[in-house]
Amino acid sequence: MNASKLVRFAGLVLIAAVVAFAQAPSNAPPAAPAQEGPAAGAQGPGGPGGPGRGPGGRPPGGFVRPNPDTSGPVGTWYLDINGARFTMVITNQHPSVMTLTDQAGAVAQIGPVVWKSGPDERHFEFLAHWSDGWQWCAGSIVEGVLAGRCAPKASTQDKPAHLEDYKLHITGWNSTYLDHGLAPRAYDLLLDGEAHATLRIDVAENAPSGFTGRFKIYATEKLGAVGEEVEFDVAVTHWDGTNLTFVRTEPLETQTFTGTAIGATIAGTYTDTSRPGTFKWTGERAQVLGYGFSMGKTEQDRAAWQARTRKQLYLLMMGGNPAPLSTKVTVLASDIPPIASVHMSPDRDDDPAHWPQNYKMTELQFDSTLPNPYGGAPMTRRAHTYLAVPTTPPPAGGKYPVVLAVNGHGGSAWRMMNPDIVWYGDAFARRGYVVLALDISHRPLEDRKAPYMTKPLYDNLLNGDDAAHGNGTHPAIKAAGFDSDWEEDGERAWDAMRALDYVLSLPNVDATRVIVVGHSMGGEEAAVIGALDPRISMSIPASFSPDLGVIYWKGNHPCWRWMNADIREYIDASDLFALIAPRPLIVETGQADSTYSKFPEPFASDMEVLRRTRVAYGGEVGNVIHYMHYDQHRFHVGDVNPTQPTEWGIRVPETIAPTAPNSIDWQVDPRRYATHATLFDAIDEFLDMKPASP
Repeated sequence: MNASKLVRFAGLVLIAAVVAFAQAPSNAPPAAPAQEGPAAGAQGPGGPGGPGRGPGGRPPGGFVRPNPDTSGPVGTWYLDINGARFTMVITNQHPSVMTLTDQAGAVAQIGPVVWKSGPDERHFEFLAHWSDGWQWCAGSIVEGVLAGRCAPKASTQDKPAHLEDYKLHITGWNSTYLDHGLAPRAYDLLLDGEAHATLRIDVAENAPSGFTGRFKIYATEKLGAVGEEVEFDVAVTHWDGTNLTFVRTEPLETQTFTGTAIGATIAGTYTDTSRPGTFKWTGERAQVLGYGFSMGKTEQDRAAWQARTRKQLYLLMMGGNPAPLSTKVTVLASDIPPIASVHMSPDRDDDPAHWPQNYKMTELQFDSTLPNPYGGAPMTRRAHTYLAVPTTPPPAGGKYPVVLAVNGHGGSAWRMMNPDIVWYGDAFARRGYVVLALDISHRPLEDRKAPYMTKPLYDNLLNGDDAAHGNGTHPAIKAAGFDSDWEEDGERAWDAMRALDYVLSLPNVDATRVIVVGHSMGGEEAAVIGALDPRISMSIPASFSPDLGVIYWKGNHPCWRWMNADIREYIDASDLFALIAPRPLIVETGQADSTYSKFPEPFASDMEVLRRTRVAYGGEVGNVIHYMHYDQHRFHVGDVNPTQPTEWGIRVPETIAPTAPNSIDWQVDPRRYATHATLFDAIDEFLDMKPASP
């Protein structure tokens, strides 16, 4: 590293050191020792270590799971069938119990049950006998998660004659398999019929109960997302898997909660020192695949969780993430000069005057076929991209670093390469990267509705995001005669994987230096792509690190939601970032971006998400940067702005965790530390690259 770069990057090195000592409140216990084998607390309360604790008194948490996948139908399942909730219980004892219960308490007997498990097959099939008919369901089970289809109820027990008769979707999770310990746990709560909150519980080795908690009100019935509050660390005074007591201490009041967990639900009462009386609260399990926030996990724990969670998300989001049967790459146009600037955006701050457009572009179309899970003709998928290749010599070693750029709402590959509009694709190409700018768009109207829905999930963007430049609607991945088993973000991630297949096959690219970058919806996709594809070396999601509960109530564009399940039941944004660890991650947010939050300090939820994220990085926490710039919902580099004076260098929050017990000030502290390093300085350092020259 040359002397000038060393000086400019010194701030980031300091941040890494500060972050390493700021992962938890000052009164937080040290990290719990690593556990071997299944979590001891799986025995339940009263085990050898005392109530709610494992052997040796260890808190019952952790992520140890059998490998290879040993999950199957046996266990207690919490299911979503066509938008309705069910509980399924299957035991292997004699006599066996096999029941399916709906929300109203009606019970169906299950049988027969078919389970085929092998290297290439994990097929589950069952027949439910209801009082008003028979219902067949079939699907796949992967690491305790189920996704498949059900037929509507029929008057006979005959199996449907055609696969197309399985019109309803079924998804769910097996608590017997997933809940190996008593933590991590998350619940989505309703307090006194008014406030919506998330309660998270995780291991705290030296806490008297063995657990700690975090509690956030993200919306209220009266105010919606405007009712958001900051997150509180709460004292979990008792948790044994059934009985829970925790205390939330606010500056002017204290609330004491007691409750009982039954299955996937929890309910109880609480008192509040600011008002007389006792109040009810209820809740349901959430973020059941989540990483949690305990610092006692090892690198091996993290790697095992990541491998398992990717497989689970592949099933839920991507139909299992099948490899393409074929991919045809068509050159639509070649030797395209860079788009000339007419009037640069006033927020562009990557010093474009000193970095000329020394690159040429090729317009490409990818046509892929996918295996049909129902045995018919292959499914199809089309993607559209622009490939920018530098005309300057490559770095030492003869290969260029790679950037996969993905657009936000209303954007396109063309707009990302336009120096005057969504300019970050152009910015990376100027700096000597091979840039593959990928169109991200939306499904056509007919693909936005699941069988249980009375109207489409959303009804705008009917022509896609930028049809004039090739980014029209993207038809869902689906078999003929069926609606899609995929979620929209899963389809986008699959497109990105195919784009990576192509660009990494080029002889002049460096497969060890691959960045994904995006803004807004593109930031969402950058997080998903970085989480699900380990080939990504570094992720830069800009303007996406929200609390999913807040944006659910705020009314953000709903294309982030799943249609065949509730994403919030399975993961949170911090879990996507945890899947990226320990690879470098730069999360850009605006100091005043109200897109995801109406809170007076809208960056508070970003800071909460990043606090959980850093735990997943452990000793490599220096690989995470929260770049909190001065601006609103925009992308920034922190270099010279030729249009107007703007702040130079990456800025990061000065305080990233509570500095004292029960402190919440860190979440609303607007002070930022100036690193004197630009985004490109940080990338050069993280990926060990010699700085490029204009």
